[in-house]
Amino acid sequence: MLNSWFRFWWYWLIIVTCAGILFSLSLIITPDFMQQYFDAMFASTIPTHNTFGEAEYSYIKFLYGLLGAIMVGWTVALLYILLKPFRRGEIEGWFAMTASILVWFTIDSSFSVSSGFWQNAVFNVAFLVFYAIPLAATYQNFQK
Repeated sequence: MLNSWFRFWWYWLIIVTCAGILFSLSLIITPDFMQQYFDAMFASTIPTHNTFGEAEYSYIKFLYGLLGAIMVGWTVALLYILLKPFRRGEIEGWFAMTASILVWFTIDSSFSVSSGFWQNAVFNVAFLVFYAIPLAATYQNFQK
């Protein structure tokens, strides 16, 4: 039986992970809208997609689709971990979630900063916090 605090944090993780799935799907389903989002986020450092030709813009939309597909696969795997080993209190579930989030954050944010797109690293911090708080809060509930 899940205690009430564990259940709260577990639902929190489910919601954040489902939000990640929706964000990822939006890269595939609404690439024009997502391009506007990224234009706004990076407006000070890159030109808007309106300055690209049709071939270049088609390629950007293709890359959004690839990124979205990869992210959907990753977040669905996170959701499975949350629904099975994490919920059962298996320490492997906690470590799988934590390692996956930390590896993603470190690589994505480091690459973003080194490429001159620090705004993406700032955006990543929000997702890191949304995962780190419940992961830290649930750690003591896991079998060691």
